[in-house]
Amino acid sequence: MTVVPPSDYRLFVPDGWFRIALDPALWEKRIHAFVERRFRGVDNAPHTKQQVRDQLCEQAVTAYANGGTELYLSMLAAAGIPIAAGLVVSYSPPPDGGEHPPLERVVDSLTDGVAEVVTLPAGKAVRHYYQRQPRPEDPAMAGLTLPVTHLDFQVPVPGTPGRLTLSFSTPVAPLAKALIVLFDQIARTLKWVP
Repeated sequence: MTVVPPSDYRLFVPDGWFRIALDPALWEKRIHAFVERRFRGVDNAPHTKQQVRDQLCEQAVTAYANGGTELYLSMLAAAGIPIAAGLVVSYSPPPDGGEHPPLERVVDSLTDGVAEVVTLPAGKAVRHYYQRQPRPEDPAMAGLTLPVTHLDFQVPVPGTPGRLTLSFSTPVAPLAKALIVLFDQIARTLKWVP
């Protein structure tokens, strides 16, 4: 039986998350809108706003270069403090002249954190939970000392040799467990569009 590749995918994020299409012609305008919304009512922070804008543009360039198609950023806050969390959605074609390794082999190759094959409504996927110390050379991690929590899902795209990757992260260590639950729930909303 031949599987017809989907025409697209759908993914639902909670209210309070901001979408930035990773298209070089669009992301600067969307990043500007995100920063203006995040700093609404704060008029005395032009340097900080520009710094956040620059960091997000760097992240968009890097994500796009790695197959990124969308970037979602949390606009949620607790007690007036922003809850930093994000999601990059990327597409990975198979390696030149080959194919992606089976999911079980991907799990075996991931030596940090916890990796397993799970079943999502969109199909089987590799779920990889891990923490990493921030790298001093990464401008997006400037000033962070606690580990950054990551949760990645690699989901084969039906009828194609490609994979869709959902890469969640948060630098908010005290809320990491609760955010991982949220990230798992977002991943479960992934649906293929015929």
